[in-house]
Formats: sequence, structure tokens, C-alpha cells
Amino acid sequence: MLEPRQAIATATTRPEVPVRAERFRAALQTRVLGRAGLGEAGNVRAMILEKGEAVLLSSNDAVLPMSGPVMGWFPWREGMRLELAAGAQGTHLLLGIATLNRVLQRHAEATQLRFMVERPAFIRLGGDNAAGDAVAACFNGILRETLTPGPMSSAVVESLLHVLLVHLHRGQPTSNGAGSEAGSITALADRFRVLVEGHFRDRWTVARYAAELGISRDRLNDICIRAHGRPPARLIRERLMLEARIYLENSPLALGQIADVLGFAGASQFNRVFKALQGRSPGRYREEQRRLAKAGSAPAGAPYAWP
Repeated sequence: MLEPRQAIATATTRPEVPVRAERFRAALQTRVLGRAGLGEAGNVRAMILEKGEAVLLSSNDAVLPMSGPVMGWFPWREGMRLELAAGAQGTHLLLGIATLNRVLQRHAEATQLRFMVERPAFIRLGGDNAAGDAVAACFNGILRETLTPGPMSSAVVESLLHVLLVHLHRGQPTSNGAGSEAGSITALADRFRVLVEGHFRDRWTVARYAAELGISRDRLNDICIRAHGRPPARLIRERLMLEARIYLENSPLALGQIADVLGFAGASQFNRVFKALQGRSPGRYREEQRRLAKAGSAPAGAPYAWP
């Protein structure tokens, strides 16, 4: 039976959506996971089914059976549930969208991983799959940090989540981009997004991104408009503002410190750019988000979606 006491301890100076890790064992009857969430609009669940059978049921009554050993990743929607058959056992993780974005935001491969995490993904374990031990180690490490949290436990958990996602990505049949031509619009748009993830804080110009891709600035502009409906300069600014919103909502840093992290010349420049793009100052935005969080009325949807 699931034990809710196994919840990660979070630092008092860093408000964040928690990660919950729980061992499960369905003894003599079917158990159901998914009725309780984190109290926010977007949740993600990951499960390692060591042995036994399970079924993923979606809100539209679609049925996806699973047989251990297997790892599954599930963007969670209202009405979904996991039914564990008698004898099934393993570990279940529950995390929020804000936590997932922190895991992804520091790495150049974030765009590739983000494509994967937006839909259910699975990887078979056991047999000759060398990833099995590594995946199990990630789950066990996260579970251990939730049971006996120590200094910087959140950082340890997020690092293990990143490793877990990389192994899951490696196990996907389309993870190498098969069927996509190197010079196609989709492939180049994807490469541009990967470059932006790695260098938006460095304030690269559009010309620099185009040079790295080996295409002209006009070609990059055409690709971005056709793939995303916006020119590259706007996409870069949107990614910068996404990072700003994440820091304003989830970190205790002062505005000047956030400005420095994001590569602005100072708090005044950060304030001016943020207000021009978001319609209000970063200080006002932070206050609004804190009021909404206290009132339990944060807007639904995916506030960190990009592009």
C-alpha cells in the first residue's frame, strides 16, 4: 500500500512543487494509483514496475497494459489512473511541472528531452538491457532522499531525475531522429531550439545562431516562422522570459540577482525588458504569483511551455 509519509523535504528558502517517491506492492488485490495529486494543474508520474502486471487507463477509457520489468513515464491528466494487479511491485514517482522544468532548464539537451516527456514513454528493463541497473539506481536514490533527506536533497533528486530522463530517451525507438532529413525545416527548428536552451543566457544574436546552424539569418527566420509562427529573435526573448518567470516564482533570489543570472546589465534593464514583454514589472509579477499561490488559484495549463 502506498505510504504518503515518503514525501521529499524541501528547503524553506526555496518554494517548489515536491517530488514524492513511494514503494508499492499490490498484495492480494488490485491497487490504484493516481487518485491523489500534488494540488496543481500539471503532474507527471514515473513508475518502475519490477514485476507483475499493470494497466494505464486514460480519461477517454483507452487501455495500455504493462508487464514488468518496465519503466513508464506518464504526463498526468485528470481522470487517468494506474491499476496494479495482485503481486505487482515497484516504485512510483510523482512530480510537478515546475520541478520538471528545473530538471530540464540547465541542460543543452533539454529540447530533445522535452519532446519525450510531453507524452507517455516506456523502456523495457531486464534481459540484455544495460540501462536497467542505472534506471533502478535512479529510482532507489530518489526514494532514499525522500526517506532520509539531507543537505541539498532537492539538488540530488533533480540530478537523478535528469539521468533517469536521459536513459529513458536513449531507450526510445525514435530518439535518434530517424526519418528526419538533416536539412529539413523540422530538424533545423529542433536544432535551433537545442542551441537556444544552451545559450539564451549568453545573449547570442540571431546571426550567431544561424552561423552555428550553417545557414543564413534569413533562412533561420523563415524556418522559425514556418515551424513556430514567430521569428527567431522573439523565440529567444520568450525563452529568456520563461526562465525569468521560473526564477521569480520558484527562487528566493532578489531581482538584481536574477538579472545577473539571466545576463542582464542590471535590475533596471531586467525590469524594463520584462515589463515590455510581460506587461508588468518583475516585482509585480512575483507578488501576483505569490498571492495566487496562497489563495490556491494559480492558473491552469502549462505556464512553462516553450516555444
